[in-house]
Amino acid sequence: MSWFRISIGDAERAVLSRGGRFLSLAGPGTHYRFFPSVETHSTLIAEFRSPWAEILLRTRPDIVAEHFVVVETAERQIALVTVNQRLESVVGPGQRKLFWKPAVAEIFNVDEAPEVPSALVDAVERVGAREMKLLQVPAAMAGVLFSDGRFVRVLDPGRYAFWTAAAVMTLTLVDLRRQMIEVPGQEILTRDKVSIRVNILAEYRVTDPALAATGAKSYIETLHRLLQLAVRSTLGKRSLDEVLADKVDVEPAAAETIRREMLALGVEVATVALKDIILPGEIRNILNQVVAAEKQAQANLIRRREETAATRSLLNTAKLMEDNPTLIRLKELETLERLTEKVGTVNVHGGFDGLLSKLLLR
Repeated sequence: MSWFRISIGDAERAVLSRGGRFLSLAGPGTHYRFFPSVETHSTLIAEFRSPWAEILLRTRPDIVAEHFVVVETAERQIALVTVNQRLESVVGPGQRKLFWKPAVAEIFNVDEAPEVPSALVDAVERVGAREMKLLQVPAAMAGVLFSDGRFVRVLDPGRYAFWTAAAVMTLTLVDLRRQMIEVPGQEILTRDKVSIRVNILAEYRVTDPALAATGAKSYIETLHRLLQLAVRSTLGKRSLDEVLADKVDVEPAAAETIRREMLALGVEVATVALKDIILPGEIRNILNQVVAAEKQAQANLIRRREETAATRSLLNTAKLMEDNPTLIRLKELETLERLTEKVGTVNVHGGFDGLLSKLLLR
């Protein structure tokens, strides 16, 4: 007959068995057993993780009561197990586990309290529990919380945690900053059947995150559609010349309709404007030709006005010279001065009258 010496430390316990049958749970010290199987466990690890756990629960309630704390949860419950006020484990719904004494279990009903208490979030995250879901709301945003698709509440920026067993918790983030939306390249047919493209611009800000997230499938898509309708109703009533000449913007009535409908979705719309008007290539060429013709006509008109003014000035000068011989004499001297500027030496014979008469004869 062979006896085995078994030594167990102060922070250990050993399950002794033989032939697949439980013998005892040995505490610290030296033990002698005949052909035993030994399974050693550290009591520093709160949970008793062993195939013998369920056997002990069924067959040895006395040993369980002496050494363990039984933690059992229903289908809608979560248990937090602490040792010396330090969280050691999270037990999910519908489970039964053994923990070494002096563990303490606190049980939560996830239907009554689906959110993890903020004071416990870091501890639950530390133990790596899969029963918790973290949600983060960044700064300048609001988080719209849904439980199984039903609206719950609006969350301010920060970190939140929920029990995964409670429901399917989802978060829709809504940006609260003032933003711009541009609808580019909208094809519009003017009243005179000219196809043009326009870019529309609007400035908006979400004022009610709950309405914005629940009032429509997408408030941005709704605003996009309203801008398209507004610009079509504005430009479709005008000809191309009116659009280009009047610098047309979105009609006030159409812009007010956009603001009213978006306000019902918790969105405040400020500026609504046409950013660009883009003409087709052939229309641009025609307009360039029209502009060039107009500018040429203006240049011709100015040229004719100048010629008329010059002719009128000559006529007035001629009338004055006809009535005033002295003026004719001065004009002759002026002409002589211009001529002599190009001559190096001038010899005068017979006075200026002779010079002038010879110049005229030649």
